[in-house]
Amino acid sequence: MKRKVIALLLAMAMCTTTLAGCGNKGNNGADSSKTSAPDASADTTDENGKVNGLMNKEGLPLVDEGAYGFSIFVDDSSETGEFYMMDELKKQTNVDVTLKLFPYETATERLNLDLNSGDYADVIGGWTLNDSMILTYGVKQGIFIPLEDYFKKYCPNISAILDLPGVREKMTAPDGHIYTIPYVTGDTTVGYTPYINGKWLKNVGMEMPTNTDEFEAVLKAFKEKDANGNGDADDEIPFSADPNNKHIEAMAGWFGMPMDKYGVAVKDNKVVYGGASDAYRKFLSWFNGLYKEGLVDMELFTQDSSTWEGKGNKDMYGVSIAYGSSEFSGIVQTSEKSEFDVLPVLNTDKGGVWLRDTNGFSVYRTQAVITDKAKNPEIICRWFDNAFALENGIGCSKGPVGTVVLKEGEGYRAIDTTTLPADQQEKVSWNNLWPQALPKYLPVGFKFVEDKPLYDEKKAMEKVYEPNLTKDVIPTNWIALDDIDRYSDISTALTNYFNQQQALFVTGEQDINDDAQWKAYVDGLNSLGLEDWAKMRGIETIAE
Repeated sequence: MKRKVIALLLAMAMCTTTLAGCGNKGNNGADSSKTSAPDASADTTDENGKVNGLMNKEGLPLVDEGAYGFSIFVDDSSETGEFYMMDELKKQTNVDVTLKLFPYETATERLNLDLNSGDYADVIGGWTLNDSMILTYGVKQGIFIPLEDYFKKYCPNISAILDLPGVREKMTAPDGHIYTIPYVTGDTTVGYTPYINGKWLKNVGMEMPTNTDEFEAVLKAFKEKDANGNGDADDEIPFSADPNNKHIEAMAGWFGMPMDKYGVAVKDNKVVYGGASDAYRKFLSWFNGLYKEGLVDMELFTQDSSTWEGKGNKDMYGVSIAYGSSEFSGIVQTSEKSEFDVLPVLNTDKGGVWLRDTNGFSVYRTQAVITDKAKNPEIICRWFDNAFALENGIGCSKGPVGTVVLKEGEGYRAIDTTTLPADQQEKVSWNNLWPQALPKYLPVGFKFVEDKPLYDEKKAMEKVYEPNLTKDVIPTNWIALDDIDRYSDISTALTNYFNQQQALFVTGEQDINDDAQWKAYVDGLNSLGLEDWAKMRGIETIAE
């Protein structure tokens, strides 16, 4: 939530984050003994001002040194498992935190094993969580505990975030409880887009493509000529994508069906299921043609992140879908634009459009839960609340105040980190500040004063894409409690099937142009419960 047949598809199948349904605040028969929030008001304070004789009632540190610790399960790609701000928070709070880190590719499977075995962490966080899990393990089973009473009593920073317009409503589950720590952030209107190598374009004498025919011609030139200029005309890969966030179905928007990675689309200002549409089939047929001609990475559906990045670092990609070009190009961001450009929305003269991901503001409601294993969850809530204090939020997002960020009057100046010693640059690099899949917070619209501001590739992308984005985003409402189990089962099956079939059609293992095989695919969606699933989400199913 920082992008996917192989084990990745199974991981993606569990990442169904867009659920829909009712705003009913009743329990609908859920076990009230499991869904009642703990009574935070029952805490007692001793003569030293400590709650229950352990947590300091006010201020820092939260506890005496060595008195308390908790564990966090989270997906993260850190090579060292060491994070600058985790150490800083330890100094501030005296709370010992044990991180259980797993790569995204394997984290979902591991989390499922932990939950099924009963051997799970005090806190579970990251992109492995989703709405279905909150409803199942929180509302129904009580493994994830309600937190709103702790927030109200102990957490002024989190309470202020919940009071932002629409946040509390989005965070509140159908039974009226809040099970997760909010992650609210200013966001780009579009996450993943194709980036094209402008240097390669120049080397092969081509202009920026505006439609799919021109795009295909560019990819052919990338393949047939020495586009990267290294003297070898056979080492270029015209097109690839982030293995964990391929988003190739987003390109169905060029054919009039802008959709997300679950097959949900916006068409004529209505949310519909586009994974069985003629427009999606037309896209698959076109993309399969690119694959047959060797214009698409042959490892598109089998490579992991390190392989994708490794090839990109060797200047082997002409185009790749990514959150940002630096993720695969190996080009360090500077104040100057790199050789990569955002590929514009294609076929706009024929209705080509791209899906709007956000309106510039995102609420991630499934980034961290506290489990029933946790002792003194009020301390964990206060630990996160302290992490959301302004200067800690700056440290988690940009770099530590006093080292990377300097306070100047009412503002904060971010220095050019290349002026720091090499070992310190690595220590305060973005990936090593904080497990970035965990919640963090900076006020929306917060701006740093920068000595040497980096080129804002995402802002440039938004400027190019804005005229050709859908008007609305796909909503993420909760589903009815009575539908949780049925919806979860169908969601997992549909997502897995959608991704498996997509790979088979693209690679040609199934013939996308064969009516019987396409019908079998659509019948497969229906047999898995597509109609019921769409009804529970409140969306339409379409075939054209």
